[in-house]
Amino acid sequence: MAMMTSRQRLKTVLAKQIPDRVPMVDIGFWPETLERWRKEGLPMGVDPADYFGLDRIDCFSFDGSLCLPTEVLEENEQWRIRRDANGVLIKEWRDWRISYSPPVRLDCLVKTWDEWLKVKERLQVSPHRISEQMVQTYREWRRQDRFVAISPVEPMWFLIEHLTGYEIGLPLLIEQPDLAADILNTYTDFILGMCQLCVDEGITFDGLWFFADLCYKNGMLFSPRVYRELLMPCHQKVKEWCDRQGIPLMLHCDGDVRQFIPLLIEVGFDCIQPLEARCGNDVRELKRQYGTQIVFFGNISADVMAYGSENELEEEVVSKVTIAKEGGGYIYHSDHSIPPTVSFKRYEKVIALVQKHGAYE
Repeated sequence: MAMMTSRQRLKTVLAKQIPDRVPMVDIGFWPETLERWRKEGLPMGVDPADYFGLDRIDCFSFDGSLCLPTEVLEENEQWRIRRDANGVLIKEWRDWRISYSPPVRLDCLVKTWDEWLKVKERLQVSPHRISEQMVQTYREWRRQDRFVAISPVEPMWFLIEHLTGYEIGLPLLIEQPDLAADILNTYTDFILGMCQLCVDEGITFDGLWFFADLCYKNGMLFSPRVYRELLMPCHQKVKEWCDRQGIPLMLHCDGDVRQFIPLLIEVGFDCIQPLEARCGNDVRELKRQYGTQIVFFGNISADVMAYGSENELEEEVVSKVTIAKEGGGYIYHSDHSIPPTVSFKRYEKVIALVQKHGAYE
């Protein structure tokens, strides 16, 4: 089989067809990981994706916030407290070496119908939400023939992460489903309007990629019934838009996604990532169960990369890649991101094993 470009390879596998080899993607390297790798052999100024010959998925984004005024309320040498563009009060580290740590949400603006109605109309489709710098970056990606996905905030993630917080947002799904539905549907229509605006302006995409951690280590954050009643209609709207564009719909979701996958397949999601191994996901079992109904993207344990023996590392990579690539429908990725416990040499071995065992005849 002739060698494909990175973009061709990704488009082929996401179309559930067989590429020349398993695509290799890792989108998350901790700052401390890169700091370590510079000491262990990664040349200064060289991106690990370039060094290891990884395939790239670049994400185009627009401002999906309420566009409220932002302000820093308190800060010192270690952390700051600020109000973001959604009115959420956040405490975060200032040191880049621990910037990968998630911030702490101290308070949010929207807790009731009245508070939502005061800000709802701020979600207006507008070209001002697309920065000129983002457009210039997009043009450079296209010049380099990169795979470009548009990555709006997923509607439920907007509700529970960006607007209300988990402590308010999750109970809201049960106690005030009408309010939750209004937020979800309003935001869905808004992001689809923004996506269409991009296309109308000549900014086209190879996929739509949601990032939304709707599961945790023991399963979904809410029941399948809640998903069907509140969120599934929103995801179906997005899938319909993607189908009109001829592009795949992808989801990043941490946690145990085994209960979630059948629902995603029902909607028509084309890809699920990163399949955290430490939460019980195993692509060998998932592949046997679902075949190529959905593309599996990830599941190579970062814990095994860091702490497993040489034999355990080889078994982790070879057995999973060999089974998951059958009939197409698999993209290599770690089961989350690459932490600083993974040495440069160990990661080098992982990529070599994927290259060797991920090729198609």
